[in-house]
Amino acid sequence: MRMGSFLKLTALLMGLLILSVPAIAEEESTDSYPGPSHYLRGAFQAGSVLQTNDFLSGDNQSGEPIESFRSLRLEFGWQTDGSKDWHHSYNFPSYGIGLYGADYNNDEELGTPTSLYGFFDWPMIHGQRWQFNFGIAFGLTNDWQPYDPVTNPKNMAMGLGRSVHIEGGPNVQYRLADRWALIGGLTFTHFSNGGTQRPNHGINQVGPVLFVKYDTDTPVTTPVRSHGHEYPEGWDLTVTGSAGKRNLDLEFRDDQVERFANKSYFIGNLTVGMGKRFSYKSRYVFGLDLGYDESVGDLIVLDGMERGVNATGTTGDNFELALFAGYEIVAHRTHLIVHLGYKILYKDLPNRLPELYQRLGVKQFFYQNWFAGMNVRFHEIGSADNLEWNIGYKMGL
Repeated sequence: MRMGSFLKLTALLMGLLILSVPAIAEEESTDSYPGPSHYLRGAFQAGSVLQTNDFLSGDNQSGEPIESFRSLRLEFGWQTDGSKDWHHSYNFPSYGIGLYGADYNNDEELGTPTSLYGFFDWPMIHGQRWQFNFGIAFGLTNDWQPYDPVTNPKNMAMGLGRSVHIEGGPNVQYRLADRWALIGGLTFTHFSNGGTQRPNHGINQVGPVLFVKYDTDTPVTTPVRSHGHEYPEGWDLTVTGSAGKRNLDLEFRDDQVERFANKSYFIGNLTVGMGKRFSYKSRYVFGLDLGYDESVGDLIVLDGMERGVNATGTTGDNFELALFAGYEIVAHRTHLIVHLGYKILYKDLPNRLPELYQRLGVKQFFYQNWFAGMNVRFHEIGSADNLEWNIGYKMGL
């Protein structure tokens, strides 16, 4: 995908996932509240790259470990004003969009990654001039220099020029003047393509970050926090369709490389779940996953080649059925999801993805009961299988 197309797609997706929140909040604000205030903040960060694979530890073309990074970011945010119940439930949080750029002193093999992301700052404790927050961010990154068997054969960290950007950590804000503040914090950041293209060992990094913040209009005065908000207590039914792709993470024989190495396979899923809110901020869900894994046909062929027989699969072999249960954190029209699934019907064969899997992601309701989102599906807690781009609909029961 060319750079321009990627940025347009990224902007559209982040617009759905992030910008719809403030738009809805502003539309629904009542006359008794001033509406959200806005701010700009910029940050510098320098930190450590965790040595989680041989490439980062020094098995690269430079022969030197990739141990540190530097980054800059610019963010635009909305500060909630208390006009909605969810503002009170999350202690008057702020949210927004940001641009991020990092340097690893290895442009030839890693590139110059840039991210577009949405962020959410959840205040834990308020003081007169300071507050303690926990922040999270989720977005997409471009401009990696990916693995290439000829020009970049050592890069086992990034198999694609694009990845997911996931980040979280605590921070403390101290207000210097009416519109100026300093924010110091610590973040853990993870970059990965979710198993879409292998190799995909990913990059994990941690470091302190320092923001300078300027409120572009008069900051909202935090109202008195209220309690006892009502939330829907009935059951709902959610239908979600998702799609993605992956390739096989296998050691191929010389006669298999051209046919199977780096080949992309379609992954589809139809999820039907029943859910129920048990607090203003939380809900649980359970249901069925009907999956389709296009790679199964070639896994059958490869298994036959290992046994010295000609083997072929059928379209039906690609389907699988699983049970899942999950938990969702609800912040207005944005949901963070965690699912645990177990396959009950599938064709058992070597190298197929395991029966037990997990799902971590975000979904945004963009129009009434319609939502869109993105998940990372993985197994063994940390091994990514593929990304799932999804759209769905929720109905009351």
